[in-house]
Amino acid sequence: MFELWQTISPYALWLYYAIIFFVVGSLLLENKNPLKTTSYLLLVLLLPIIGIIIYFIFGQNLRKRRIFSKRQLINTAFGQQYVDEHLNSEYKKELPDISNIQYYTKLVRFLNKDLSPLSHSNEVTILKNGEEKFPRLMEALEAATSHIHIEYYIYSDDETGRTLSDLLIKKAGEGVEVRLILDAVGSFSLKRSFYSKLRTAGVQIHEFMPVLFPSLTSKINYRDHRKIVVIDGKTGFTGGINIDDRYNNDHPQSLFWRDTHLMIEGEAVKTLQLLFILNWQFVCGENWLPTKEYFPDGPEKNGHFAQINASGPDWELASIMDSFFLAINGARETIKIATPYFIPNESILNAIVTAAKSGVQVELMIPYKSDSWIVQSASLSFMTVLLEAGVKVFLYQKGFLHSKVMLVDGNFATVGTANMDYRSFDLNYEVNTYLYSEELATVLDGHFEEDKTDCIQLNLARWRNRPLRHKLLASACRILAPLL
Repeated sequence: MFELWQTISPYALWLYYAIIFFVVGSLLLENKNPLKTTSYLLLVLLLPIIGIIIYFIFGQNLRKRRIFSKRQLINTAFGQQYVDEHLNSEYKKELPDISNIQYYTKLVRFLNKDLSPLSHSNEVTILKNGEEKFPRLMEALEAATSHIHIEYYIYSDDETGRTLSDLLIKKAGEGVEVRLILDAVGSFSLKRSFYSKLRTAGVQIHEFMPVLFPSLTSKINYRDHRKIVVIDGKTGFTGGINIDDRYNNDHPQSLFWRDTHLMIEGEAVKTLQLLFILNWQFVCGENWLPTKEYFPDGPEKNGHFAQINASGPDWELASIMDSFFLAINGARETIKIATPYFIPNESILNAIVTAAKSGVQVELMIPYKSDSWIVQSASLSFMTVLLEAGVKVFLYQKGFLHSKVMLVDGNFATVGTANMDYRSFDLNYEVNTYLYSEELATVLDGHFEEDKTDCIQLNLARWRNRPLRHKLLASACRILAPLL
């Protein structure tokens, strides 16, 4: 064996050098974010074999291009047809002369160009935690007469999941079209019998991008992190709450789960419908014309101005990240951010720091304890620069903060699935709702202030004096931040 190794080792060494050369060259030619490129280079050079494996699994864009090149064409064609045929023409050209809209002109126009039309005829209900969401969701599904479209990252076969699946089976038996998209990684605990039971009952169900070993790939790239429900094209649900008992604090459990969801009735539901159909075409390869049945016109009424925007690896723009940037830069008085994972890229970090230094009161709320120690450590590495800029940082202690909300100046809010991190900005499919409403912003602000009573606030002097080992761990994890 030793003699054999002596014979082949020179060739193996040259092969290894060739692979290193290929990886480094690929990283440079892809022109990624410099921070991400540096992170991969460090991995490859400091952890030679392990780093190469990680790069080939997570870092290459070849898989992305192969998977999504055709989808980009479908999205563009279908999306343009949707805009031409089903967009409320009142908002195609001129923005309404209303202070909230004029205040955010750049943001509104940016989103309008990304298949995210501004709409007015919307009734929006803010749902706090699963104990408020699930009863409203079940009630709305029970009333469905035409179709039910559901898309979730996590769907668990627990009491909540079984209640929903039984209802879907019932509605399918009544002749309602039921379509369901579940992410293969987020919902990996579901057994084949779950899918068979629903399909036998007439529910159309597909997994989003199945993987071979989902339990080993919880952070694999390109996941469908969206939470979307569309009922009869008129009522929609979206936000941070998945289908799982843990989100319902009425269930006996050890950890309190703090989250935010929305129920929307009106024109904005059409955008949720569009997003679902685009993903449905992708998962089952089925062409789908945007007929009136799925985009019905509702009664005209005064309501809330809203835009629903999505992003994903196949979208031309990193629109959710860019919209966050525009909203933060447009702030004049206050910014309040609640997010479970805070690993901002350079643009978002600079926008927050600049806002704070310019006199805007900025408050950030993150969990006291995350469900990932490495993500938590990476998040904490940003705290010093934020505290030095005057940002007030609150660590939520009552349970796990999973809510993804940003408030600006008391008259704008965004609620959605996107975390304030690289993965949500660049890799996952996400969806956020933008609300230009002082009334809704006031409700969400009240929730934020109430949550602060369950937080501890970081103090700059004490934070600087924390143990050296904590500083080193945070700094080490910060290097990997673009990959998390």
